[in-house]
Amino acid sequence: MITTIVGNYPKVAEKSYSTTLISTISKWQRKELSDSQLEEAFQNITRAVIQEQEKAGLDLLTDGQIRWEDIVTPFARGLESVEINGLSRWFNNNVYYRKPILHGEPVWKKPILVDAYLFAKSCTTKPVKAVLPGPYSFAILSEDRHYKNLRAFTRKMAELLNAEAKTLAQAGAAFIQWDEPAVGFGKTDIKLVLESLKIVTEGVQAKTAVVTYYGSLNGALDSLMRGPVDVVGVDVVSDPQTYTRLKNLSRIPKELILGCMDARNTKLESTESLHRLIKGVAKKVGMDRLYLSPNCGLEFLPHTQALAKVKRLVQTARTFKQKN
Repeated sequence: MITTIVGNYPKVAEKSYSTTLISTISKWQRKELSDSQLEEAFQNITRAVIQEQEKAGLDLLTDGQIRWEDIVTPFARGLESVEINGLSRWFNNNVYYRKPILHGEPVWKKPILVDAYLFAKSCTTKPVKAVLPGPYSFAILSEDRHYKNLRAFTRKMAELLNAEAKTLAQAGAAFIQWDEPAVGFGKTDIKLVLESLKIVTEGVQAKTAVVTYYGSLNGALDSLMRGPVDVVGVDVVSDPQTYTRLKNLSRIPKELILGCMDARNTKLESTESLHRLIKGVAKKVGMDRLYLSPNCGLEFLPHTQALAKVKRLVQTARTFKQKN
């Protein structure tokens, strides 16, 4: 059983980090700090976040996505013909992201996230997974003024994200995850989702995962379980019906990331309640093929509560394994 987080981590933690990122960015925007000073802050906080995950006992780490404003902006910023525009609402949350606008054929010329991954990898001896936006969610969250066709845009984004994933694998990323929160919102084109996953994972020499969260899969779980990835991550907090479907399967064919802790609620789950959730699926997937995780990123929580949830997750995995 492997413990991990989805991706992001609270960016502000006055008592734990050597600097506060938000205030540092504000000073940089006012030209009170140089680019190199901003980069130093990014590295200091990334290192602190990784060390905190490591100390808490997580098995598979992330860089905390400290540099990420949202799921799409970091990758969009590195593409030609894409403009980062004004604020739009982020799914069903009361937070906002900057919507990418596609003006022409998007072009990927060089790795966008590899340097940040290499730095994160250098901060720990534990495995660090690379996290990318899923092509379907990227297209859904963008404004397409070029193709004006969801399938064409999604397939093109899958090609570009595939190129990025290959460079991440070459840089040492043994686990690459694509986040697809758009699956489960609106009328999901699951055929297109699977088509894009086939493109995005092709030739990638790493374990591949797709993670969904926030919405309701509405029957898409079975299709994802037949998809061209090694690992499927699901949010069983927001979507209890997905958990019911998992329990009803005679066997879970993929490795499973069970999003079992509510990362949008400060209430701390008991180990007993988490044990019950794990017990319902552990035998169907196998303990060595089961990952435990919060149901989405931790950025919505205050730092203290986020850390408490991470520690509880690790405690839950250890005590479950001891009893089983």
